[in-house]
Amino acid sequence: MKMKAVVLAATGMIVLSACKEEAPTHATVTLVEAVTSSVKTPRQVCNDVVVTRQADIKDEDKLLGTLGGAAAGAALGNQVGGGSGKTVATAVGTVAGAMTGRKIQENAQKNSTVSTTERRCKTEYVTSTQVSGYDVTYDVAGTKTTVHMDKKPQTSLFPIVAGQVVLPQ
Repeated sequence: MKMKAVVLAATGMIVLSACKEEAPTHATVTLVEAVTSSVKTPRQVCNDVVVTRQADIKDEDKLLGTLGGAAAGAALGNQVGGGSGKTVATAVGTVAGAMTGRKIQENAQKNSTVSTTERRCKTEYVTSTQVSGYDVTYDVAGTKTTVHMDKKPQTSLFPIVAGQVVLPQ
C-alpha cells in the first residue's frame, strides 16, 4: 500500500508541475495611437500698396496764380473802352484777374496728388497638426495596459524582466 501512495504522490506532483503557469517573458503591443496637437505658427505677409496723398504745396501764398491772373486781367481790361474808361477797365480787369488766378491756383493745389508705393505687413497664423507622442496599449497574459510614449515603438514585443515590462527609450 505504501508503494501505491508513493506512486500516486509522484504522479500528482508530475501533473501539478505540468499545470504550473510559467511567468510571461514578453508583453505584446496591441494598439499604437498617435497623439496630436494643433500648433499655430506666425508668419509675416507683406504686400505693396499704392497710396495717393495730396502733394506738398510749394506756393502757400498763391503768388504765381495771383500775378498771372492780374496780368491777364489787365491785358483784357486794357482792350475795353477808351480814355479814362480804359484805365478803369484795366484796373478792374487787374483786380478781377488777380482774384480769379488766385482761386484757380488754390483749386489746382487742392487737386494735386502724389502716388507712392508702400509696403504693408501683417502677421498671419498657420495652423498645423503635429504628433506629440503615442498612446501604446500592450497585453500581458490577458491584461491590457496603456502607456504614453514620446516615440513610436519599433517592435511589437516588450520584454519582461523581473516581473516588470521594460519599455524602449
